[in-house]
Amino acid sequence: MNDTFLKACRGEKVPYTPVWIMRQAGRFLAEYRRIQKRADFMTMCKTPELAAEVTLLPVNLLGVDAAIFFSDILTTVEPMGMELKFFPDKGPLFVNPIRTVADIDRLVVFDPEDKLAFVPQAVKILVKELKNKVPLIGFAGAPFTMAAFMVEGAGSPRYLITKRMLFEEPKAFHKLLDKISRLTTAYMKSQINAGASAVMLFDTCAGQLGPADYTEFNLPYVQKIVKALKPTGVPVIYYANGCGGLAELVGKSGADVIGVDWRISLDQAVKRLGKGISVQGNLEPQVLFASKKKIEERVKDVLDGGSRARGHIFNLGDGILPDTPVENVRFLIDAVHRLSRRR
Repeated sequence: MNDTFLKACRGEKVPYTPVWIMRQAGRFLAEYRRIQKRADFMTMCKTPELAAEVTLLPVNLLGVDAAIFFSDILTTVEPMGMELKFFPDKGPLFVNPIRTVADIDRLVVFDPEDKLAFVPQAVKILVKELKNKVPLIGFAGAPFTMAAFMVEGAGSPRYLITKRMLFEEPKAFHKLLDKISRLTTAYMKSQINAGASAVMLFDTCAGQLGPADYTEFNLPYVQKIVKALKPTGVPVIYYANGCGGLAELVGKSGADVIGVDWRISLDQAVKRLGKGISVQGNLEPQVLFASKKKIEERVKDVLDGGSRARGHIFNLGDGILPDTPVENVRFLIDAVHRLSRRR
């Protein structure tokens, strides 16, 4: 197996910097769009064979150094008692968002091996398909990010309803975070038990919080999940979007790898995160619309910044955009391998 990704997670010596791309099995690939004509998004997520087929696309077409399981962070919420719908142009929408203490009390912390059996089934398929190829990354949404979507009912530019609940009903909000944390831990363990080689915690909404509120309402729950996963021996990646100003706090998560967005230079992130941590990132996704010359220049910058860390996994600072030219993605992956190769 190409294990450069896992070695970089652990801070071990690698022949070159490994690379994979957030949302790499997505709409920018024509092959993905063809599969999407056969099944809608949630059907793809809930059908193990389809989820596996989509997961494998970037491995076979692009030459990335890791696969990430195809799903969505909100998949876990439906069995808790919420009704979720996906709209092609608007994204996810909860018909019954969390707005009261009673709504939180009604949420069920279920056994993911039972209610989300299609996930470990897909992981097991992928472990067989990826044998002697690349590692598989499992993932889940971090508690605050999940809570924000559940309370707002959809994505939001400022998450005002979430913050109002956080300040008006802090005990209730902590209860919500605790329920999500317990479920998330079990969900990620189910993926590890099925054969995932690493797991990633996506905290897309973390940047909505300032230092005090991140310390109270986010970090303890992330730390709890990471601590519970440590005995598995599987590397844990924590991606806290928009948290360049909170790097010192993010570095206390306990994760083996910290995913860094593009709003902070990687060398500064490395300095502030602390020692004994690998980093992942952090090219701005829009750079992939630039010329190949410019892409290569930015790749060099990111590689230089990442070289200061214990280990570095090249990635974008956020998910790849749907209209990204595939030829530029292939060039990026080749450039990372070529420019970082140790002789």
